[in-house]
Amino acid sequence: MSQHIEIDKRGAIWRIVINRPEVKNAHDLQTFKELVAAFDQVEADPGCRCAVLTGAGDFFSAGQDLRFTAQADAMAIDDYGRWNVAARQRIQRNFKPVVAGVNGPAIGGGVYLATACDLVVAVDTSFFQMREIQAGNHSGGAFLFTVGRARSLELSLLGGRLPAAQALEWGLINRCVAADGFESTVDELATALSELPPLAIRYTKNATNLLLDMAGFSTHMEAGAPMQRYLGLTPDGREAKRAFNERRKPAFTGAFPRVAD
Repeated sequence: MSQHIEIDKRGAIWRIVINRPEVKNAHDLQTFKELVAAFDQVEADPGCRCAVLTGAGDFFSAGQDLRFTAQADAMAIDDYGRWNVAARQRIQRNFKPVVAGVNGPAIGGGVYLATACDLVVAVDTSFFQMREIQAGNHSGGAFLFTVGRARSLELSLLGGRLPAAQALEWGLINRCVAADGFESTVDELATALSELPPLAIRYTKNATNLLLDMAGFSTHMEAGAPMQRYLGLTPDGREAKRAFNERRKPAFTGAFPRVAD
């Protein structure tokens, strides 16, 4: 039984819902494991022709569940990082097309999940934000291939909010839609994808991913993940999570982790 992910399998278009509204659909290790399992089902079931990834309530995803990572030991953080990458790759490299229905803010890992999908539709009141820097971590050059170096660094270094309309202008997403037309736009794109030749879609995605891999996208993901796990174990990484849970401003020092005697 899934704890954090709901799958609506009605018809050819399945809806994969991150269902943790009490924490704004933040994800922990279990969430990523369930996402991988859900998209395994999407790929394996011939009745599914397209998937929509969205969040429950009024948030797409607030990203990392800091309550989990604040208490996790080194092994759990390592597992979390590996399953994080696995979930995004499982979405991006799925044989079936995937539409992100960004129904509210997407923060940190929530942005990663949305942009792992093939098409992204965002409600116009939503925003995208990479807050890893405030958490003592890094988001690297994740969107270098999409929005270019200058904008990628702006997102990663400053950690500010990127409104959906600006995300559309930058080329990070495909549609920015008012609330009253959001669901219909998601359905329209998903229906169009579901009616196209499945093998043609599969190999169009394969060809696109091949070009991204040739440009270094997968290498970046594999290299960046250990850096994130390391930074999560540094004094600043721990301090950021404590400060978040204690609702105070963190005090960063730049100290390296202590080496065990």
